[in-house]
Amino acid sequence: MLYNTEAVVIRSIAYGETHAIVTLLTPSGKVAAMAKGAKKPQSRLTAGVQLCVHGMYSIYQKTGMGTLSQAEVLNSYRSLREQLEMAAYAAYFCELVAAVSDDRPNGDARVYRLFLGALNRLTQAGENPALTARVWEAKVLRLLGASPDWRECVRCQVTLAEEIVYSPSEGGFLCPSCARNLHGLGKPVIPVPAGMARILEMMTGVPWERLGQVNLNPRTQASLKQVLQFQMTEFAGLSLKSLEFLNSLDDWLTT
Repeated sequence: MLYNTEAVVIRSIAYGETHAIVTLLTPSGKVAAMAKGAKKPQSRLTAGVQLCVHGMYSIYQKTGMGTLSQAEVLNSYRSLREQLEMAAYAAYFCELVAAVSDDRPNGDARVYRLFLGALNRLTQAGENPALTARVWEAKVLRLLGASPDWRECVRCQVTLAEEIVYSPSEGGFLCPSCARNLHGLGKPVIPVPAGMARILEMMTGVPWERLGQVNLNPRTQASLKQVLQFQMTEFAGLSLKSLEFLNSLDDWLTT
């Protein structure tokens, strides 16, 4: 069976000297395909099998892995492969979306739309890639049902005010009273900057295309990164090698 689909390349690995195996994220889920001869210099498939390329793909599938027969590039997102830091963010975004998406045809179209929005945002001129990553993480966590509740205390359900702390053991935010009680029991709590709840609400609730410029001071950025990545690791079960590399690279670039 031959079918055509819009897709983004989220993984591309060499197979032998001239072939490639690509994983495509389509609106209906992930699909792997063999791109025969794609590594040859004059191959008509070469441009379409690069990481993060958005295009239209023709795949022949009988049993097992399909074969990529045609690729038409819609957006190459070339800037994501030209510089180490951007390539690291692209690899992280791709590994994260691969981890949370189902195989075709059981995928969620919302994941596809969120991912395309993330790539568009990441490649906008003047955009802070680290903040784009935080928005992407927040949106993925919400989709998975693992986002920390910013409206109510995770222990007593009282409406949260500006003064809140994050509890790693509870996986959510605490009111001052519950924070004192938990701290008294010897459990760690992490103070977060004022306005964190509103920031998370904006990041998760506002669509990419309506999200304006996000400007946060370094302390707020660091707290947001700590909270979101802890939620991803401990409550969403996501342990990603690309994130480890990206964090190491960020540490190196800022020292």
